[in-house]
Amino acid sequence: MAANLPDSDENKKRAEPGWLLPAKIAVVVMGLMILSGLGVIAYTVATRLSGGDEKPVATPASPPAIASTVRQVATGFGTIDVAIPNGARLGAVQLDDGRMILRMNLQNRKVRLLIYDLATGKELGVFNITPDMKE
Repeated sequence: MAANLPDSDENKKRAEPGWLLPAKIAVVVMGLMILSGLGVIAYTVATRLSGGDEKPVATPASPPAIASTVRQVATGFGTIDVAIPNGARLGAVQLDDGRMILRMNLQNRKVRLLIYDLATGKELGVFNITPDMKE
């Protein structure tokens, strides 16, 4: 039987390839980046749940002179029924200057825009938009 002596070939440390040291450094750096990222995420979640880290909003001493963008509705107008044709789908709804614009996507690539007054609930107008078939 052969004895495993400290100077035998089996006990000698093998040389590492040259690319292994940079790979080890990269793994350590990436691990630290992952841990710091998780710390930032945990801090953000904790502060948002506790309601902390909110910056106070400065209130003006006097109300602004121009407040025409807000229009209050004086009275309710009840229920307004809007008929949607068969095969049509309600698209975007946009509110602007006391008006509501409903977009209906009809069959054959046609579009209908319905404009309503929010104060009265009255239909102000309808735009029927059809594709140009001259192509």
